Amino acid sequence: MDGGMTVHSTFGLPFGTLTEDSTSSVTMQSERAQKIRNAALIVWDEAPMSPGLQLTVVDRLLRDVMASELPFGGKTMLFAGDFRQILPVVRRGTRAEIVMSSIKENGLWRVMERFNLVQNMRADHDADFATWLLELGNGRLPAVDGVPNTVQIPRQMVCDVDDLIDFVYPQQMSLANVDEFARRIVVCPTNEDCRGVNRDVLERVDGAQMSYTAVDTMMADDPDEVANFPTEFLNSLEPDGLPPYRLTLKVGCIVMLLRNLDPRRRLCNGTRLVVTELRRHNFKARILGGEAQDDDIVVPKIPLTSSGEDDLPILLRRLQFPVRLSFAMTINKSQGQTFDRVRFVTDVACVHARATVRSVFEGEKRTVRESRHVRR
Repeated sequence: MDGGMTVHSTFGLPFGTLTEDSTSSVTMQSERAQKIRNAALIVWDEAPMSPGLQLTVVDRLLRDVMASELPFGGKTMLFAGDFRQILPVVRRGTRAEIVMSSIKENGLWRVMERFNLVQNMRADHDADFATWLLELGNGRLPAVDGVPNTVQIPRQMVCDVDDLIDFVYPQQMSLANVDEFARRIVVCPTNEDCRGVNRDVLERVDGAQMSYTAVDTMMADDPDEVANFPTEFLNSLEPDGLPPYRLTLKVGCIVMLLRNLDPRRRLCNGTRLVVTELRRHNFKARILGGEAQDDDIVVPKIPLTSSGEDDLPILLRRLQFPVRLSFAMTINKSQGQTFDRVRFVTDVACVHARATVRSVFEGEKRTVRESRHVRR
């Protein structure tokens, strides 16, 4: 959204695990607090993805900022989203834990007035697919052979990965025809799937290539603990939210920022860029879909730290460009974005098409629901 900000930066929400006692970092005398006071309306998009505890922290902040005991300090709040899509991520959470973490289970849900949008304005040319998608999202499709949480995907929606990539991206890709493929994407369920698709598509790009290696260090106070994790081991790790140790780029390839560099210039986490020049110690890129007068951006290496919530037994500090290839992105990252041409990769799409294809989804977290923003 032009001029939009993330929930975390707007309300000063803490990163990591939230609790009932979590507080905002916004102070009452700050410029952000004054902007909140002056706002006539606050729009919170893709709200179903947010944990319910975020509402608790924001409600507490707005009551303090507005000096009012009304819900959200009396501010008019508009929460937009679709509960048939992605719910909050709960690491290794059960279906019950995921549902309990949603905003519907927060006490503030009872004070909200609900409105429903009923017209699918993106499916005018494919009403059958739109109807099938709603049936899937509402859990009304029949189970396969009586197996719970399974559905049968129509044969015409299934192909192997090579055909899938051919459908989305042209055979010849370069900076000269970047507008042809800039608004296309392959959506995958996991980061590992994205890495495989990104490597395959990068081979189609005709442009100068360069690989950049990172500097990895382990964050620990005990020198003996550091010695237990050699540099070669650190280099082999690819935690979520961090760029790879060896980042291979080509002029004309598409990358996505992993950190906020300059929100005023729209250089935020999730912004997609096209690489325009590769240098020894940095590279130039421009924002996809940006204004014609926008200058190329010099992207520097910055230190990035693993979240501590992943499967790593350590905290990893990696000095690298805060980007990764973005010919493919995960379902969660694609939430709320719009593309001209999309294909979806699942585990079953990694095999050749067959008469009956089963796809397993986890209760309320059914991943194909993401497709409301795309067309087949």
